[in-house]
Amino acid sequence: MSNISTSSNSVVDQEQLFTDLTPEEGSVIEGGATLWLYSATAIQANADFGSRNGDDVYARINGYKTNKTNDVDAGEAVTFNIDRYFSGTASINFFDSDGGLFTGSDEYLGGFTVGSTPTNGTVTTRISGSGSIYDVVYAVYA
Repeated sequence: MSNISTSSNSVVDQEQLFTDLTPEEGSVIEGGATLWLYSATAIQANADFGSRNGDDVYARINGYKTNKTNDVDAGEAVTFNIDRYFSGTASINFFDSDGGLFTGSDEYLGGFTVGSTPTNGTVTTRISGSGSIYDVVYAVYA
């Protein structure tokens, strides 16, 4: 027969289990995750057709806008090294911020969506749009 304690010390100990969680442990309980966006390497940087300048890349993660980088040419990498907590899914989209020569608005370079299932390390995915191609490195941690 087991003994069940109802003392206040036992209740406090149980509450400690849920208040001393790391953000990662809390994400698992809440069903959320953290996206780490590491980098994007330009395979082809031609969003500005006819321009001598490379792409001015920024990303949007569920609406959050990263800083842009200037003049990314083929073979060069953009380093983001940012993390964003999300619940459910995260939408990651990349843009060339200079507006382009003909469109007058930011050009879409491609994007993808991730769920909260951990990736068990980094993942590289290829995106393309507006004449540019990038290999994006990211990870999802629960």
